[in-house]
Amino acid sequence: MLTAAASAAAQPADSMLGLIIGEQWSELDMIANERLAADPLDGIGLHALARKSVDGDVGSAEQRAALLPRIEACLAARPTDTLCKLAYGQVLGAQLKSLSMFDALGSVAKVPESFEAAVAADPADFDARESTVTFYIRAPSIVGGSMRRAYRHVDQYAKIAPDYAGLLYVLIAIEEKDLPKAKALLAKLPESSSDRVLSQMIAKRWLALGLAYLDAGDYDSAHAAFVHGIAHGAPSIAGQSHWGLGRIAQSQGRPEEAIDEYRAFLAFDPNASGKPAEEARASLRQLGTN
Repeated sequence: MLTAAASAAAQPADSMLGLIIGEQWSELDMIANERLAADPLDGIGLHALARKSVDGDVGSAEQRAALLPRIEACLAARPTDTLCKLAYGQVLGAQLKSLSMFDALGSVAKVPESFEAAVAADPADFDARESTVTFYIRAPSIVGGSMRRAYRHVDQYAKIAPDYAGLLYVLIAIEEKDLPKAKALLAKLPESSSDRVLSQMIAKRWLALGLAYLDAGDYDSAHAAFVHGIAHGAPSIAGQSHWGLGRIAQSQGRPEEAIDEYRAFLAFDPNASGKPAEEARASLRQLGTN
């Protein structure tokens, strides 16, 4: 568990990370735009909008396209701004995912360069570390992906913020499909914490582990992981955990339980779209509900 000193060291440079992880998008929008109205090059405001733009539920290619020139203007005027560097890597990386590998090759090196610069400027910042590690474990080796570099970053971070580093070790274990290792690592992290960001990030990892176990057909392990995801997760994390429990109940022939879980999932966002929401509504119809 984090000591008081380690916890303080691990606090992110971006004071709005709590709103990002907590998915408090309306408040984030208001504060970010107020900051940018006062200073169009404000790194905190730009990074907050960048994180929103790459979120799978509320982000969009249109948001990223509009935001990238503003981030580039920040970097041109303030080349040492850590959060603008981080925002640039996050937005550019998301944009490059829609391109072919050939088309992306000319720009992809800028993504890890931005992340590494953000880490060098603030080694304690969790968002910068997570972005860097995520790039290295998911990018093909031809464009810079490297498990060795990912582990090096986490090993360094473990000396600064052990619990937050634990989240990154879990991320790598899930990517390597070593689910028992990921589960054992998560079990070492605190059940709850006075650090709300840490608690919500732990719930996010439990959800990711539950989805991996669900794909593997290990329903018992998936069920246990989803229950953890509900306890402290932000709205989308808790909601998707209910969706996972609904899938398990339906597969195991417990229709009433499945209905309750799907309804709980949709209650978080009645207008939700995307594959999980479509599957939940289809399952409810199949199970004889409206």
